[in-house]
Parts: sequence; structure tokens; C-alpha cells
Amino acid sequence: MAKSFYSWLLQFKNDYTAIGDLARDVNRDSEFPRRSISYRYLKKYFESKHACDAAMNVFVEAFTQYKSEVGGSIISC
Repeated sequence: MAKSFYSWLLQFKNDYTAIGDLARDVNRDSEFPRRSISYRYLKKYFESKHACDAAMNVFVEAFTQYKSEVGGSIISC
């Protein structure tokens, strides 16, 4: 099974970048789907939390990087 997006994202939690901000935000979110590898599921989650356009753009950028690095059985639709 592929590494979850959450697990991958945590490597950036100490970075002072937009992806680092996202990592810190999801790390504090007790409801974040920590085992998910699905772009669609995660996108719907962020939308359900009313994430702003900038946050959604960072998520898309991060997920693209995640998919590129982890590959394998990542669900991107």
C-alpha cells in the first residue's frame, strides 16, 4: 500500500513554505483523513471545510508532488 498523503505531507511541517503551512494545518486537524491516498476524497474534504482558493491551490500542488514522488497506487481522479 502506498504512503498516505498525510504521512508524506508531514515531512514538510517544519518548512516555512505554503506546503509547510498546509502540513501544519492538517497535523492539527483531528478530523483529517490521515490514511487517504485519494485526490478526490481529499479535495472533497478540503471543500467541506471551506478551504479558500489559495489553500486549494497549495493542496493541488502538494498532491501533484506527492503523486510524482510516491506514485504506485495513488488515486488521482
